[in-house]
Amino acid sequence: MYVCVCNAITEDDVHGCMASGCATAKAVKAACGFKPGCGMCTKRIYTMVSQYRTANELADALTGGPLALTAVPEPSPGAGPGAPAPAVPSGPAAAETAVIEGAAPQTAA
Repeated sequence: MYVCVCNAITEDDVHGCMASGCATAKAVKAACGFKPGCGMCTKRIYTMVSQYRTANELADALTGGPLALTAVPEPSPGAGPGAPAPAVPSGPAAAETAVIEGAAPQTAA
């Protein structure tokens, strides 16, 4: 949906600017390249920025703050989708382990 008809700026454009680090309506307008127009979009942009900041603050409060970025490890060569499944232990030792972990013991068929 269009936020600013004069500059053809959509909600996705505004959300992209906020995700890139724009934290104020003025910063969003500068990042999106707003030119002076009718001004009808200003209230909507302020509302969008406020909602975005509130959502981020709530997420930070629930998770204990922003998460640190960490590198995702590369999968090992044998751990792809076509790799064989790990062996499942069987026998008396496996039954004891299952009972200890709270699962039903395996029975011989």
